[in-house]
Amino acid sequence: MYSAAPHPRGISMVSIRCMQRSAALALCLAATTAGTARAADLTVTAFGGIWEQNYRKCVIEPFEQRTHKKVDVVLGTPAQWLNQIAANPKSPPIDVVTNTTDTGYEAIRRGLVDAFGPDKVPNLADVAPQFKDVTKGHGALYGYGAMGLAYNAKKIKNPPKTWDEFVEGTIRGDWVAALPGISYPSTTITTLWLFVHLYAHDNLDDIGPALQKIKAMRDSGNLVFWNDVNEFLSLMKTGQVDIGMYWDGRAWAFHDDGNPDVLYYNPQPGSPISSSFIQKVKNGSPLAYDFINTVISPEAQGCWGSAMRYAMSNTKTQYAPAVKDQITPPSQILVAPYEQIGQKASAWIEQWNKTLR
Repeated sequence: MYSAAPHPRGISMVSIRCMQRSAALALCLAATTAGTARAADLTVTAFGGIWEQNYRKCVIEPFEQRTHKKVDVVLGTPAQWLNQIAANPKSPPIDVVTNTTDTGYEAIRRGLVDAFGPDKVPNLADVAPQFKDVTKGHGALYGYGAMGLAYNAKKIKNPPKTWDEFVEGTIRGDWVAALPGISYPSTTITTLWLFVHLYAHDNLDDIGPALQKIKAMRDSGNLVFWNDVNEFLSLMKTGQVDIGMYWDGRAWAFHDDGNPDVLYYNPQPGSPISSSFIQKVKNGSPLAYDFINTVISPEAQGCWGSAMRYAMSNTKTQYAPAVKDQITPPSQILVAPYEQIGQKASAWIEQWNKTLR
């Protein structure tokens, strides 16, 4: 699912030699990736599915048409990409890497990516102020999904205006609610951090009060945990839950796909987000700067954000009329201390499991 198709040039002999010599699979993959990088002017990474499809349409194709340069795409996961880069740091097989927040900071710590500013990537000057310091100068935050509340408007006529009203209403039994469980990848930086922010006074070293509040919701019998994005939609569709924390874009897509009673909003004081970094790999092609500038341009961000229903970081981004009102603006979000959470994630997960087992 996450493997890139081999490029017809530059890798066939490498692959044949690998097989002839019965080399380890990892070496074959590394040689194949390196060959792909040589066959193109630039090698970038992407997540699969509609993410890749819209990335090609909105970013890669316009970039290739403007520069007359060939871009190869490597599919996979950030952990895989960082390991490939680290295996050959002087001649990396990837020039531009997409990272989640945790792996973005890992790339910085490992010295795998370069710092840059508006002198090399002019569109950085138009990035919203909330995001300029998030990447510590080693990349650009280019889009985010907000995790607010999706709810059934037929069942809930007056949805809670604040997160605290949502929590207390769940404990009272005003509705059946859903939260992402700890097995869901971004729970630590979204749901759990939000509760730490609200109920543990942002004390990342003592999340007990936050977990006790989640436990009270669970023990009330009015809370269901979901661990897959489709699971939440199924719970809403079948009426097993009335309201729950969920992604803005996916909720609106579900709404537009024959579920008009499912609505989404961001309670006060705002919704936590999950975001992505785009970073220039150290010793990668200098063409990467032009590519990153294209990624965070208003044109590319308007195209990609409208297709994916993601809010984008460039303040000049214009969304398609059909979806512009469904995009969560920066004024309605909360930005978590991603780097610090990443350092404590394992302990948080362990404490969650002990408290909510």
